[in-house]
Amino acid sequence: MIRKPLFAVAALAAAALLPGRAGAACSRPIVVPASSLGRMMTVNAVSGEVGGVYPELLRERGHRVGCEFFFPVVPRARAEAMLRQGDADLLVGAVQVPERDVWGRYIPMIGTEWMLISTDPDPPRSPDELLARAGIRLNVVRSYNYGPAYLALLARLDKQGKLEYVKDPQTVVRKMEIGRANYAYMPSTTFAGTLEELGLRASLGQRVRYTRLAGIPASTSGVYVSRKTAPEDAAQLAAMLEQLSRDGELLARTRKHFTAAEMSSSFPLPRGR
Repeated sequence: MIRKPLFAVAALAAAALLPGRAGAACSRPIVVPASSLGRMMTVNAVSGEVGGVYPELLRERGHRVGCEFFFPVVPRARAEAMLRQGDADLLVGAVQVPERDVWGRYIPMIGTEWMLISTDPDPPRSPDELLARAGIRLNVVRSYNYGPAYLALLARLDKQGKLEYVKDPQTVVRKMEIGRANYAYMPSTTFAGTLEELGLRASLGQRVRYTRLAGIPASTSGVYVSRKTAPEDAAQLAAMLEQLSRDGELLARTRKHFTAAEMSSSFPLPRGR
């Protein structure tokens, strides 16, 4: 059972609308909290419809193995809280960090190296260069976590009064468009997908630069499976995700939507990962 009544009712209602499947591999609809991650996960603000690369692939692969997915729309910080509390099963587009390993099993899907994003013709290329810039504002999404080096940089910027937290990527893009944010730090695909979502890819998108910050190591982007998900369901989900990681379809599907520059953040995992 899903542990909170609201999500239980919603998930069961969603299941009732889906075609039956004899011998389904998952015991109930799998809850995947949805928030905007650019093209990787899209949320229609009017209809609440959830799409994007991750939902598309989960639905396709789930159909093959008998798992249905339910995507409640929530802020990203709430999504992580739902996994901690056992109210959800998967957190997609996540970087592995120790505090998340307490409540979830991490499955790496693609390599990722977050980018400093700006319209600056001469952007900083290291944390020290960024910190040395006077009068700047770096905007980051609250609850995004790219590991210790990233958090240490944010702490130093915050101490200098150069850091602003916002609730979602759309806010970052809108602030950059009107000159209220100089820099952002997130996956290039998230930013580029948000530009497209807001209709700004042909305007602001033509001026944007994606820059690596030396000294902040590359990582992986993947999916967390809640440790509170029933073991049989968790095993089925893990097997499905691991197969998706091995066959490279997530990266291939993503590349269809972005230019090489917009794909700066993403790269294949080493063979055998």
